[in-house]
Amino acid sequence: MEPRNRPQSTGPQPGRGGQGDSAQEDSQRGTLQLYSINELARCCSDETNKFLRQNVSNDRYCLELFRRAIVQRDDDAWACIYQQYAPLVLTWVTQHQSAAPILGQDGSAPLVNAAFAKFSQALSPAKMENFDSLAAILKYLKMCVHSVVADEVRSRQSRQYEETLELIEHEPASDDPADDVVSNISAQGLWQVIQEELNGEDERVLIYLAYIHGMKPSEISSQNRKLFPTVDDVYRIKRNVLERLRRNRRLQLLFKHQHP
Repeated sequence: MEPRNRPQSTGPQPGRGGQGDSAQEDSQRGTLQLYSINELARCCSDETNKFLRQNVSNDRYCLELFRRAIVQRDDDAWACIYQQYAPLVLTWVTQHQSAAPILGQDGSAPLVNAAFAKFSQALSPAKMENFDSLAAILKYLKMCVHSVVADEVRSRQSRQYEETLELIEHEPASDDPADDVVSNISAQGLWQVIQEELNGEDERVLIYLAYIHGMKPSEISSQNRKLFPTVDDVYRIKRNVLERLRRNRRLQLLFKHQHP
């Protein structure tokens, strides 16, 4: 019996026939190039079903189909690959332990499409030369599924975090003396006091834009990418500043005077 999931062949086996093997491989490759996309897809489908049932299968039809899609950028080959393996990718998506909360109303379709997109972008013609079995290609495709799901989970967590911070940012005035005092900088003439507690250009720019101009964290970040590459940086720096201001005794006295 041949090794599982390796191409079936007749004549000399690899490692036994020397130049004869190379000639046979060249002959097989030349024969496969005569196959139409539809013929390759039909044979690939049959062999993939054998592979998934863990029966002996011949990989060469699927390898040629992937080669045409990836190396030759054949759209018809890509369409056949999508049709053949989308149900398998869908299974991987729904089985992922982190997928359930992110499926949403659109179901799994966006994640399935994203997985194929990532696969096509990541697997270059040069890399394709390193794949000599259907098992290796499907393993790579499954890795792309896991990567896409993980990316989507992180993206949604980040959006939820930012939305929560935005809600906190626009809640009614709190009893935080630091925030109250800073919010009244222009009215109370306390800018010099605040300046003494600020370290670096990023903190000075942030406090000025947030409390003098009333800009939102997302606006501050988008207009000052060098200082604040992400919205999280704005919130992190602001939290650090407010924490120091809470401990400033001069501001505490001013707040107590303002709120006897």
